[in-house]
Amino acid sequence: MIFGKKTLSRPEYKIKKKIRRTPVQIVVCVLFAIYSAIILFPFVYAILISLETTFEFENTAFPLPKVLQFKNYVTAWKSLKSDAGSGVPEMFLNSLWYAGGGTIIGLACGIMTAYAVARYKFPMRQFVYYFVLITMMIPVIGSMPSNLKMMVALKAYNSPLYVVIASVGTGAGFLVFYATFKGIDWGYAEAAFIDGAGHFTVFFKIMLPQIIAPALAIGLSEFIAAWSNAEVPLVYFPRLPTLASGLLEYEKVAKKDQTYPVYFAGLITCMLPTVALFAVFQKYFLDIQIGGGLKG
Repeated sequence: MIFGKKTLSRPEYKIKKKIRRTPVQIVVCVLFAIYSAIILFPFVYAILISLETTFEFENTAFPLPKVLQFKNYVTAWKSLKSDAGSGVPEMFLNSLWYAGGGTIIGLACGIMTAYAVARYKFPMRQFVYYFVLITMMIPVIGSMPSNLKMMVALKAYNSPLYVVIASVGTGAGFLVFYATFKGIDWGYAEAAFIDGAGHFTVFFKIMLPQIIAPALAIGLSEFIAAWSNAEVPLVYFPRLPTLASGLLEYEKVAKKDQTYPVYFAGLITCMLPTVALFAVFQKYFLDIQIGGGLKG
């Protein structure tokens, strides 16, 4: 109070700042908006086609359905068949064990191998590290016939056993996990050993939780890649089609019977799980941060 007048304290002042955009920022924003529109256009186009009637698809240049045909998705779920006779439910289950099982096995092998090589001294340790590096540099183009012959010999052709055999190894994330474990302060493990913890306790309760972010990012990337891969299922287990391979086979039927709206409804159904996973875990793709170090 000054001379009978109430003065305002600093928190009560409202300071308005005008955000001024530079010409460069405006141009960048416009370019990103155009790029986003280009990326989203094929997905929106496919969704609109999946909601059309067959007559609208054949007689309109751009899909603008008058009445949204959500029944196309029900029809796709019930009637779409692969060459092996599998419907959408069976193909969906095959996609789950192929993409999910392969991702889990590959992550487990890569994480455990990277942890052992990064944190334990044993004979042939350097050999394992450089062997992984060399095998990652060797091109795999042209190796499919030999791989197929090996799978047939191991009784893994047309069998889920293929996922187990193909996924066992260090995986593409080995170098990421190796660098991550190297960067984690070993003081955590030493403190746990002093308290009586064993090696398995240190790995599962101390080290593993600290690499959740990169593990989820790599795992989701591999899952999405496997989910949308049609080549491997067609070659190694054609009698167990996934959604990707089954819909690729059904495209011939769609061309013949002109059932493209139902076909696109099946494509959208195939795409939904990966879109949902990316929406839920997108922060792990965009911001991978590893916490480490000791305070005190």
